[in-house]
Amino acid sequence: MQQQPGWRSGATLSLILAMSALALSACGGRKSGEPSNPPRTQLSAEIRRTSFGIPHIKANDEAGLGYGIGYAYAEDNACLLVEEILTVSGERSKYFLPVAQSFPMEGAPSNLDSDFFYRAVNSEAAVNAALNAQSTEVRELLRGYVAGFNAWFDQPQSGTVNAVCRKEPWLRKITEQDLVRLMRRTTMTNGSASFAGGIGAAQPPGRAQAAPAAAQAPMPRRTASNALAVGGERSENGRGIVLGQPHLPWLNKMRFYEMHLTIPGKLDVMGASLPGLPVIGIGFTQNFAWTHTTDTSAHATFYALQLDSKDPTRYIVDGQSIPMGRREISIEVRNGEGQLVKQTRTLYTTEYGPLVQMPDMDLNWTASRAFALRDANADNHRMVEQWYAMNKAASLEELKQLNQRIVGNPWNNTLAADKEGRTLYMNVSPVANLPNLAQCQLPQSAYLDGQNAFTLDGSRQACNWVDDAGAPQAGIMAGSRLPLLENRDYVQNANDSAWLTNLATPLTGFSPLVSKQDNAQGLRTRQLLTEIQSRPKKLGMADLQDMALNNKVYLMQAIQDDLKLYCASRSWQPDAGRACAAMASWDGRADLDSNMAYVYLRGMWARTMSRLESDAAFWAVPFNVADPVHTPRGLRYRDPALAEALSLSLDDVIVNLNAKGVPLAAKLGEVQVATAGGRRIGIHGGADQMGVLNAIETDGPAHGVFEVNAGTTYLQVVGFDAQGPVAQTLLAYSQSSDPSSPHHSDQTERFSRKQWIALPFSEAAIQADPAYRSKTIKQ
Repeated sequence: MQQQPGWRSGATLSLILAMSALALSACGGRKSGEPSNPPRTQLSAEIRRTSFGIPHIKANDEAGLGYGIGYAYAEDNACLLVEEILTVSGERSKYFLPVAQSFPMEGAPSNLDSDFFYRAVNSEAAVNAALNAQSTEVRELLRGYVAGFNAWFDQPQSGTVNAVCRKEPWLRKITEQDLVRLMRRTTMTNGSASFAGGIGAAQPPGRAQAAPAAAQAPMPRRTASNALAVGGERSENGRGIVLGQPHLPWLNKMRFYEMHLTIPGKLDVMGASLPGLPVIGIGFTQNFAWTHTTDTSAHATFYALQLDSKDPTRYIVDGQSIPMGRREISIEVRNGEGQLVKQTRTLYTTEYGPLVQMPDMDLNWTASRAFALRDANADNHRMVEQWYAMNKAASLEELKQLNQRIVGNPWNNTLAADKEGRTLYMNVSPVANLPNLAQCQLPQSAYLDGQNAFTLDGSRQACNWVDDAGAPQAGIMAGSRLPLLENRDYVQNANDSAWLTNLATPLTGFSPLVSKQDNAQGLRTRQLLTEIQSRPKKLGMADLQDMALNNKVYLMQAIQDDLKLYCASRSWQPDAGRACAAMASWDGRADLDSNMAYVYLRGMWARTMSRLESDAAFWAVPFNVADPVHTPRGLRYRDPALAEALSLSLDDVIVNLNAKGVPLAAKLGEVQVATAGGRRIGIHGGADQMGVLNAIETDGPAHGVFEVNAGTTYLQVVGFDAQGPVAQTLLAYSQSSDPSSPHHSDQTERFSRKQWIALPFSEAAIQADPAYRSKTIKQ
């Protein structure tokens, strides 16, 4: 008999909650779905701060450690955290305009659509189920974090600290459930949360749309990274070195925070984490360092539904008509007069997951067809457990085993190296398990193809995900079946598949759901592999630091000879002629003192590619699987159609720059900026798609500048000597989001100057830091 669908895919939430209730009733426990309450202990932590405001937090247990983290984070980012909690609680429309974007990024949903989405996926039952799934250690970390944040909140505030929100009606204390909502948002970032607008607004045909069509546009993927782990065979001192360079939005929701966490005899780890997470996500211990990159695996899949001709809210599976699950959700919305009114929508779900409607992506709901999204990370409650286990791991071997067992890292590759010179690559995360993919995959839009998405036939039960006995979750692959490579040479990733992790030992034979092979690589991957190949056999930390910030634009390397010939072959208007001359004389780097050639090429490239039917029309030498690092390359400028497209695109760029007041004779550092404390700071780096390892993304030009909105965030190069880890880092946007903080832009200034920071890790180094200060907090 077909089960009534709910808001969970795989095992139903009702079954899990029922089983929990039975287990608890046997010992006189709580009601189904209510959070468990671990034993309470006194909370105490020591918070030592060193240069740039970095906290070193020491406690005797997890509750105390969480207490210190929550308190320190509140000192630096209280406004940020509570506003993000508003988002994941579905309360933005209560305080902000419902039609405004929920965050300032292209394709971001409106506050209204975002609220309906998060009220659906973060229902009370779902949040409590996720909270109850946490280990006792993680529960204690969360309990302590909440107590620490709220202890800061209860203290009288003076001066200008966090003044930007102190009088806002939405500033409040937080709960453990709030942290779980944030955790669930993080896990679903590259799945359901990317389609929040389309899920929150999906309505049957004929039903008035509750949001404007613009809100249905897809949200660009803005998580990326470079990573390189060098082993003893390639390093100068025979020990491991790790480069970690995540590329994320320079916005609240994904803003990294540096910290050092210690429980004597149990935990000693330093690095960076995301809002509300009481663990280190990327960092190092005494024995090894690791980082992450966004992988290409399928953590979510679309299902095309054949609808019942009599009712568009029923769908057909194996000839049987099944009603969609319905949930009526009401939210408070502030209207134009400042009054709160209720808005209600009925949202729909299926056995695969919630309905999603994205007309711009050909994921529309019509009388005969609709689309659902199944997201493995909607049921992945193991992310914090995974990272905390990694934080405590004693060796690279233990790190490997923990990842293969827990499979909690939501959408990342992991690359690591240790003090003995071993390296490790893992493409281990929750991935859809579908052995008969070839029989179930359907044609889809070019956009979805480019996002490595998969649309499956929802009219056959045989196309649903299959349980794997070795996996910790229904419908995903066991960790032991996913790509892994260990060596003493190197492993790398720049957001392509696992295939060319190491050129000498390609990883092949995996399902396309996991890792594709024999396909053209991204320009950042090619730049990183070129850097590895072109440097001396033995690499030091300085080599990896240079790779990260030398700002070489791989696109220019691939086309520069042909671009010069193209510019020389045509007659130009004065501004376009000067632009071509600038590109012809350019050194191919996006540095502060570079001329405007990078800006011209970026705009010309983007506009030209939008005019072409396929990428192949751009390149003179097509992709060759036997030479994936150096192909495709060259510019087909002799093709009249491409030549005309390039010319029109360059003209468009110049017209736009003039219209927006961008000076054509400027240096890059004068027009590509981050504004902090009302002051513009020049930022070097270039666009991801152009193959710049120091990826920097910007808004379109306005008021004479391009404002940075995403790119390199927490940057680390970690090596080892006889005493332990040696870490050089930068946090591109600095430690505090509070404009009044002395640590709001101090690291941004250092990033602009490429002045790395040596992190103090040993006790002696911490106490010797010139900015050292310490306080103990208790409750």
